[in-house]
Amino acid sequence: MAVKGAKEFGKAQVSSLFSTAFDFLVTAVMYEITEHVVLSTAVGAVTGGVVNCTTNYRWTFKGTVRSKRAIAWRYALVWLGSIVLNTSGTEWGVKLWKALTDGSESGMPAGITCVLFVKAVVSIFVAIFWNFMMQKYYVYKRS
Repeated sequence: MAVKGAKEFGKAQVSSLFSTAFDFLVTAVMYEITEHVVLSTAVGAVTGGVVNCTTNYRWTFKGTVRSKRAIAWRYALVWLGSIVLNTSGTEWGVKLWKALTDGSESGMPAGITCVLFVKAVVSIFVAIFWNFMMQKYYVYKRS
């Protein structure tokens, strides 16, 4: 990977980490209030998405030739895909975790700890293999 590409990938990961912090904070608060995995994950993803789009536009992928409106529409499409992948992946992962532990005292995390752990694993895969690739080559494409 060229130095420029590595720098851009690094910036994208910092932006992702920053927006993920907002995402997780909102997810945790929403889950504590509602105890609803899907709603909590989706609301967290929306919050994180707004932070991520703004950060990427101003810092990570600056120099794009697209208008703000074009970026917003493209980002929205990628973001919806990300929300679906993160939400369904987290829901599936939590269900799998609960099925594997069967409520036993196995030392496995439960409740909000389980949700956030599964969400973290899912979000890493989505961030690298969906978000970064789609943002670099579709949303913020330079020419």
